[in-house]
Amino acid sequence: MAKAKSRSTSLPEDLDLRVRTIALRENRTPANVLENAVRVFTLLPQDLRNLLIENSADQMKGARKIEELSRRIMFSLARERFEQAAAKLAASDGKIDHDMLNADEMVVVETYGPAAT
Repeated sequence: MAKAKSRSTSLPEDLDLRVRTIALRENRTPANVLENAVRVFTLLPQDLRNLLIENSADQMKGARKIEELSRRIMFSLARERFEQAAAKLAASDGKIDHDMLNADEMVVVETYGPAAT
């Protein structure tokens, strides 16, 4: 495993508050929130990063536009998961697992594991 390097950065007060709010809400550390944000952001194509930065400059309009883009992405991901599940179901033997149908969520997770993505 690669050794982590500490980086020092200062965030404007509003961004620092946003990071800490997310960290508290999601039971994470601020460092973890920042690490994840940087990881995801740097994986995006530069044109998309530039578009997101440009839109984020206007707090009100930018937030609405980014929210709309997020909805589109989430819709696309949900459709992809649905299509994968439909293909898996179509390829299955069609037998119904009655134990799974009668199990509560906890039993399903313990027995069958987390949902495949």
